[in-house]
Amino acid sequence: MKIEIKYFVYEKRMQKKLSSRQLAALSGVSHTEINNIENGKKHPSILTMCMIAAALEIDPCSLFSYEIVQN
Repeated sequence: MKIEIKYFVYEKRMQKKLSSRQLAALSGVSHTEINNIENGKKHPSILTMCMIAAALEIDPCSLFSYEIVQN
């Protein structure tokens, strides 16, 4: 079994009209880490997702979705 995760940090950030640097300052998550999440280069921790969600004033669950893929 494989799980595919899709992140919506970029979309939610754009809805709030924030730059990645602004989100970094608000969330305490580095600009580089935010870019890596948005570009699919990193799977963030739950704590990181909660920090980003708090800065965006949204539910952390709205920042991602997942799908179970059977082999």
